[in-house]
Amino acid sequence: MTKPITGFSKLTKAEKIDWIAKEYTKHPEATKKILSDYWNTDAQLQKLHDEFIENTISNFYLPLGIAPNFLINGKLLSIPMVIEESSVVAAASKAAKFWLDRGGFKTTIIGTEKIGQVHFMFSELALQYYYFCF
Repeated sequence: MTKPITGFSKLTKAEKIDWIAKEYTKHPEATKKILSDYWNTDAQLQKLHDEFIENTISNFYLPLGIAPNFLINGKLLSIPMVIEESSVVAAASKAAKFWLDRGGFKTTIIGTEKIGQVHFMFSELALQYYYFCF
């Protein structure tokens, strides 16, 4: 990138993709094709995806797996899991099977209050680390 861009969020999806492909890739046309390959063929569904977040240029797919046999509070459930690591789904399934004939899992709600905080801290070391990583 040669200079900062202003008004990026005002660009059309195609204009955003053109800018990204031109500024950051060696093969803009190939980049555009890869990004469009992940779009949903159903235009209405793709429109829904595009409206989830700002500046959408494509979709990001991960496998959707199922970990079955979770007995939770007396109810037998299958838990959907979206993750790139197959051993996590396998381990969860194995744990669920292990605990299934031992009574399963019991839950208790101990509170519903949620507290959140955001902290912004500046340090030269963090800034140097940031530039090192990216």
